[in-house]
Amino acid sequence: MRPVPRVQCDDCCFAWYGASAADGLRVVGACPKCGGHLEFLVADELDEVDDYDNLASVSPASVLGLPTSWAIK
Repeated sequence: MRPVPRVQCDDCCFAWYGASAADGLRVVGACPKCGGHLEFLVADELDEVDDYDNLASVSPASVLGLPTSWAIK
C-alpha cells in the first residue's frame, strides 16, 4: 500500500511524499514540473520558532558539516 502524498499538483497530478519536499514546495509556491497549483494534502506539524535571533549565530556548516569542497584534505 502506497502512503498518502503530502503534496500533489492539480495540473499534472505529480505527487510528492517527503516532508522536506513539501517544505521546499511551500517556498517555491508552484509545481516545478509544470508551474501548476499545488494542493497540500497532509497538514504537517511544523515547529514554530519564536526567537530567530538565536538562530542567526548558527552557521550552516555547524549543522550540516563542511561541504566536501571546503574540507581539508
